[in-house]
Amino acid sequence: MSALLRRRRRAAAVLAALLALALAADAVLKAERPGVAHEAAALAADGWDARGLLAFGEGEGTAGDANDAYAVEPLPEGFAEEVMPLDGYADVRVGAEGAVVGFTVNAEPARAFEEVRSALRERGWTSVPSGSDAGGSFVKRAGPRTWAYVACVRTGETTSVVVQCAAIDGKGRA
Repeated sequence: MSALLRRRRRAAAVLAALLALALAADAVLKAERPGVAHEAAALAADGWDARGLLAFGEGEGTAGDANDAYAVEPLPEGFAEEVMPLDGYADVRVGAEGAVVGFTVNAEPARAFEEVRSALRERGWTSVPSGSDAGGSFVKRAGPRTWAYVACVRTGETTSVVVQCAAIDGKGRA
């Protein structure tokens, strides 16, 4: 076997070992630092009802269901027409001055995201591929809101859907 061939094999073995070490380190770091979905699932498994903790803003207002005690900010003007209607969705919440709207559905995250994607497409939004079947970005050529991000996460027996929109003023208000 030639010296050149031995050097190439040795270099390939060293690269493979370094790659394996990097992947192992990444796995350990991820295991030590659970994500938001893991934390939400852990709270739900422990019987916590975090809805009261997730109410945004201060004061009185409604975001959909008039009987919803947690709703604090009103739904941004034109949201139903431009982004998506929220009739029939449970636990509607509005926060960050209208830039974030959340609700719950009785569907798996991938199915919930597909429903939201369909509603957005009907209103002229284009999906930006993200590689996730439960969340992603959307853009729109015209209108007061031109960017949105949707995330769907299983929380206990329901799926939490959060829609974040950027508007002309940089917040959720057009």
